[in-house]
Amino acid sequence: MASRCADADRHLGMVVALPAEARALLGRQRWIRRGGFAIFESRGPSSVKTTWACCGIGHQRAAAAAAFLVEQGVTRLGIAGVSGGLDSGLASGDLIAARGVTDEAGCLWPADRQLCAWLVSSLGNEARCGLVLTTSEPLLTTRRKASWQACSEALAVDMESAAVANVATVAGKPFFVLRAVCDDARRSVPPALLHLVDEQGRPRLLWIAARLVRQPSLLPELLRMQGDFGRALKALRRGWRACCASDAPYFDKE
Repeated sequence: MASRCADADRHLGMVVALPAEARALLGRQRWIRRGGFAIFESRGPSSVKTTWACCGIGHQRAAAAAAFLVEQGVTRLGIAGVSGGLDSGLASGDLIAARGVTDEAGCLWPADRQLCAWLVSSLGNEARCGLVLTTSEPLLTTRRKASWQACSEALAVDMESAAVANVATVAGKPFFVLRAVCDDARRSVPPALLHLVDEQGRPRLLWIAARLVRQPSLLPELLRMQGDFGRALKALRRGWRACCASDAPYFDKE
């Protein structure tokens, strides 16, 4: 009975937007559909029961996935995935352990200090610790990235972390954010390449082929973007494995 109670107090919920991110973090697994999401259950840091929800891109999907995980009884929430770099000192493949999340309105959600400390300890010199910005639309140009970095002082930008942070805060659950930089602050992304994947993060292969036929000049940018994305996914995999291999005493406390 005591063991069962301990397990109930140690349940991590993880939100991930893209199937490619999920594969990088967990390898190829058999996910099931539940609550409108792709769900997978595993053992995470310190063998903690971990329920993953792969939700697709954007604030609303991430918020719904986080709320679903809270309904499943998770005691902590996390989100992991790739992001755009805002700080000029970051390169593609660099890892970020967020000390907090901010949004376009200037709202701030501090990450749990103990969980952030655990991330930093697990990742060592591989990770930077700082703010992550969530926006409603991607920041595609170097000018927009610089502008938002100046006013937010964030290291990176994504479209989901604030949603998870808000759900966690309202529910009284500690949360953490692990991000890997894809396109850095010096890289602009052609708007056409936003349509590479659908809203669920699935590649739109026919669209890509048709677009390249009409606009072959996009091919070098596409290859660069694929390289950045690949580096970010490798860093994400390496970072999560380091977290799972390290002691995580903060998961033992409620």
